[in-house]
Amino acid sequence: MSRRTVVVVRPTVSGIDEVATRRLIDQVRSAAQQDVRLAYLDVGSPSVHEVLDEAVVDGVSDVVLLPVAVPRDKYLTTWTRRAVANWSETRPAKQLTVTMHEPDSLADAVASHLGGLLDEPGTPIRDSPASYRSPAWSTIEAHDRHVLICKGPRCMAYGAGPLHRALTANSKNTETKVTGTGCLSPCNLGPLAIVNPPGEWYGHLHPEDASALVRDQVIAGGLAHKRVPR
Repeated sequence: MSRRTVVVVRPTVSGIDEVATRRLIDQVRSAAQQDVRLAYLDVGSPSVHEVLDEAVVDGVSDVVLLPVAVPRDKYLTTWTRRAVANWSETRPAKQLTVTMHEPDSLADAVASHLGGLLDEPGTPIRDSPASYRSPAWSTIEAHDRHVLICKGPRCMAYGAGPLHRALTANSKNTETKVTGTGCLSPCNLGPLAIVNPPGEWYGHLHPEDASALVRDQVIAGGLAHKRVPR
């Protein structure tokens, strides 16, 4: 019997410090001398579903999830449990025991560490204020179409990660801009995308639909039936 621990985090829509996150996982793995992996509830990849699928392929029998947020993020723990429930329902033939810890003591440990810094001198801040005035932040990237791809927890469970990667790859050297977003709802129709113009919504998308969306070939690409009426 083999066991794997998966640390689950929830990045902001703008992303997460990947280097620091990977360093955290490496430190946990080194300290515990165990098989420790990383999963993202939403926005980032790999998703909880992808990590569980990988565990099955690797012959792992038990997975323990550790949702990590300070302070405790109820959304993270609630939707991690729901993601596992959906994974189990949609993969009935895959045998894997999945449990979860909720390390509430993390907040106490962080509070204690922060308390120890209160009497310590801080590091001088020497950043230039010019960063707030950079011309680069005043220029809208040239584009004729803008595809918004939902990367909320349910859309990620349904495959928004591979879809986003396919959209980004297909948009290179085109006039289409692709942007990942947080939850757009309605989640049951995911993976979900909005194409502007004309402001049309598409649901139940797959990576192979990316080219038609990016290149305005919805009819030719057979995607008309995936248009979501409003």
